Amino acid sequence: MAKHRFARFSGLLVLGVFSVACHKKPPVQHNADVRETRDTVRVVVPVTVTITDASVIPLFKDTAGAGVFAAEGQTFKLPAERTALRATIKKERELWQARKPRDYKFLLRVGCFCPGTRGWLLMEVRDSKLVRAWDRTGKSVPLTDWNTLSIDGLYDSLDRSTDINGQVQIAFEPRWRFPRFVHTVVAPGPDAWSTIEVRGFRPT
Repeated sequence: MAKHRFARFSGLLVLGVFSVACHKKPPVQHNADVRETRDTVRVVVPVTVTITDASVIPLFKDTAGAGVFAAEGQTFKLPAERTALRATIKKERELWQARKPRDYKFLLRVGCFCPGTRGWLLMEVRDSKLVRAWDRTGKSVPLTDWNTLSIDGLYDSLDRSTDINGQVQIAFEPRWRFPRFVHTVVAPGPDAWSTIEVRGFRPT
């Protein structure tokens, strides 16, 4: 044990000496022919810059007055109404595919019991592929985040929800036929829930 503590102490000592050596200023050199040489090393402090796109911030106006998720639409009890839910999703998705624009933007808010409700995000889709997302400050959001989806991705998620045992509540947008509100609860609940809300759909 003493040997182990000594080895650990020696390692910490080496790290301490190394740190001091890295940050210690070189001594001022004096010479008969040279008056003195001063430390001319410049320390550069890294700065993190957040780039925001101010042009997207006004698009979040459609979230004004939006509080906690507002429940709406039809509720399907699963497994009893699984066939009816799948038929509904299939019909609505075919309508969406027939009408959808190739390029569009929309506002998306996703929440679940853990990690909780996320804020509104602006999604941009080009050629039917999600290409970029922003938060309400105009800062870009990684597309690898779990709460970034295109409308087609939302339909994929909805298809998977038909396999649960619990309930799915869903409302479709009347013109474009995308899911504008989805709330799922996995039995026995009550904390196994997720909610998705879509607003401000804009073809571009």
